[in-house]
Amino acid sequence: EFYPIDTAPKDGSLILLLSVEQETEDEAGRVVKLPPRMALGKWWTEGDSWVDHHGFGDNNSERYHLEVTGVWESGFGWFEPGEVTHWAPVPPLPKAT
Repeated sequence: EFYPIDTAPKDGSLILLLSVEQETEDEAGRVVKLPPRMALGKWWTEGDSWVDHHGFGDNNSERYHLEVTGVWESGFGWFEPGEVTHWAPVPPLPKAT
């Protein structure tokens, strides 16, 4: 079961992170939807990310500032603010027999 990301532990514990669906463009300029990503990750308090102080929510880089805000990081790098929506505890490993 997944829970809202604002309830996730930020103490460095490893958890499962679930991102939003992403959009990108292919070589022909067509919009391609990518499924949500799930990754093993943790909260990194020293991570920096782009922050939109003005609430514009667009891609105009002049409106964003790089700040140390903390980020959800994983083996694939880190997620941008608002990209991770849910989390789940890591299930226990199976016992050796």
